[in-house]
Amino acid sequence: MSPRHGIIEPEGFSVLSRLSRELKLKKDAFAWSVEVDRGAPILFKRTTDEKSRGVKPRIVAKGIEIEQGDGTALPFTALDIALEVDDDASEPLSRWHLDLANKPDGVPQSGPLTHLQFGGHHHDDRDKDHPLKVPRWCHPPMEVALLCEVVAANFYEEAWLELRDEPNWCQAISLYQRLCYRHYFEKMTSSLSISSSTALRGMWASTYA
Repeated sequence: MSPRHGIIEPEGFSVLSRLSRELKLKKDAFAWSVEVDRGAPILFKRTTDEKSRGVKPRIVAKGIEIEQGDGTALPFTALDIALEVDDDASEPLSRWHLDLANKPDGVPQSGPLTHLQFGGHHHDDRDKDHPLKVPRWCHPPMEVALLCEVVAANFYEEAWLELRDEPNWCQAISLYQRLCYRHYFEKMTSSLSISSSTALRGMWASTYA
């Protein structure tokens, strides 16, 4: 994804380029971390919604920590990434937050181990925080590249319809799909053969193993 696709702002592309360089230096590593500061987010081009109102998406990541083991466990030890959307007046329209259940004092937070939430903290004005922290939707983990594709497909579909067939793009996305989805979907699939329980119970933080 580059500015020529008409999806991302130059400063957003600069952040992606930095992340790409950092990851290339760690290509043989089994553990690494990723952070996208709110002061320098992955900023996308202004676009419009179905009512022609201006919307400005951005991605921030407070912290993603990955530890690849033998493939028998989820490769994330930390996951905190968000899609934030503002209007033309820089007022928040929505915020979608992908997270890994916290374990304060060793006790897992209630909800699926990896989950999607609407809302969360509005760092510039806490009075604008969404009042509910639930539901926490059962959702596979995602990192920066996969969330970028979600933004492209939903907010810039015409450009994405071309981008999705580019070999370099598909190769990069498939790499992160394997990282993020493989263990999650193996776990989900195995739960479908257990009639004495439910898939959601198996994905719950307190029972996920």
